[in-house]
Amino acid sequence: MRLANRFFLAAAAVLLVAYVAAWFLFGLDAIGIAVESAVFGVILILLWPATRLAARRIEAEVDQAREAVDRIASGDLDPSGSPAAAGPVGSLNRAIDRMAGEVRDRVAQSERESSDLRILFDGLEDGLAFIDRDGLVSLCNPAFERWAGRDVSPGVRIGTLFRSPRVIHAVSAARRGESTTVEVELGEHTVLMSTRPHRSGAVIVLHDLTVMRRLEGVRRDFVANVSHELKTPLTSVVGFAEALSEGGLDAGHARDFARRILVNATRMRHLVEDLLDLSLLESGSWSPEPQPVSVGAVALEVWETLSPRVRGEEVTLDVSGTREPAYADADAIRQVLRNLLDNAARYSDDDPNIAVGIRSDGEFQRVEVTDRGPGIPSVHVERVFERFYRVDPARSRARGGTGLGLAIVKHFVEAHGGQVGIDSALGSGTTVWFTLPVAAAIADEETVDVPA
Repeated sequence: MRLANRFFLAAAAVLLVAYVAAWFLFGLDAIGIAVESAVFGVILILLWPATRLAARRIEAEVDQAREAVDRIASGDLDPSGSPAAAGPVGSLNRAIDRMAGEVRDRVAQSERESSDLRILFDGLEDGLAFIDRDGLVSLCNPAFERWAGRDVSPGVRIGTLFRSPRVIHAVSAARRGESTTVEVELGEHTVLMSTRPHRSGAVIVLHDLTVMRRLEGVRRDFVANVSHELKTPLTSVVGFAEALSEGGLDAGHARDFARRILVNATRMRHLVEDLLDLSLLESGSWSPEPQPVSVGAVALEVWETLSPRVRGEEVTLDVSGTREPAYADADAIRQVLRNLLDNAARYSDDDPNIAVGIRSDGEFQRVEVTDRGPGIPSVHVERVFERFYRVDPARSRARGGTGLGLAIVKHFVEAHGGQVGIDSALGSGTTVWFTLPVAAAIADEETVDVPA
């Protein structure tokens, strides 16, 4: 009730001043003074409950405003729901409610943005972590935990997560205000680590370079292999051509040198053609144009087109199995069978019989090309579909192979949605198999029932 007392005392002081002023200004006599004093007393008596009532109302409105502020301070940003009074205090309450609404909207927007940033932070493929001034991890994403190989809780020292001295030195440099970018080896991976200063600590970003470095290695090996494959026949061509250009050779030697030049030039042409085919397949710019194809008929056709030198007079081909057509690109299947039959014929010295077996499970055809040659040791079976991989490099080059045939076969088959594999053992011959969709199964899938 302090406010009521203050109101009452203030009003009484005003009345007292008015009473004294009237006394002196109007020169009141005894009766006038008595009347004035009576009026003054009545006004004071009536003023006391009036000031208490006004003060109580104002205190209630102020309490309402204070409660609203306390509620906002405690985090409750919902509107009060109680009707605001009129006057200045009511205006204050309404202003507080508007402020609470604006704060609520901004908090909701901040939470949405924080959620979006967290999703982005957690979804990064690169490892990201914040390190404080003491070298402790304050925040990191799941990718960073994968590099660390464990769950990382805030407060873990960076030195306990990575034993590489380069990581520790880079973080220390960032805490001194220096930005660094270095490659480090984390297990079997090559990682590009970037560190930047941040609030007296550091930010670490780990980017995986393993695939890139592996591709660079593949590219170097590829260039080296192509250079080596071209160098040998090119050297022979240059040597025989120089001998022919110098003259002095009889007709027999000249024909022999010309034949050798032709053989080596043909070998280089085949290598370049295979490289172009492989490049086209790996780039993804080629796609099959499937149609019903009889694989057995294509095998016999390809066999007839092979060079007699490759086939040999004693080498025979036996085609057996289903005549049900596959659904495939005819030109691609010709090239697949040409490569497989060419390989089989080149390695059929001991037993000249080559077999092509075709069987179907109703959905896919399995085509097997089998020779009775020397076979492949088990340690080499998994790698024969790699580019330029040869089980016996010297023998393969002597027989005219480019080392790319099986890689091309694999790409052609997989482009049809099929699979390819090899079964072989040393001294037991080799079977290369691949699968193709059955034409009838594709036709059934494309058939649409028309309702009556």
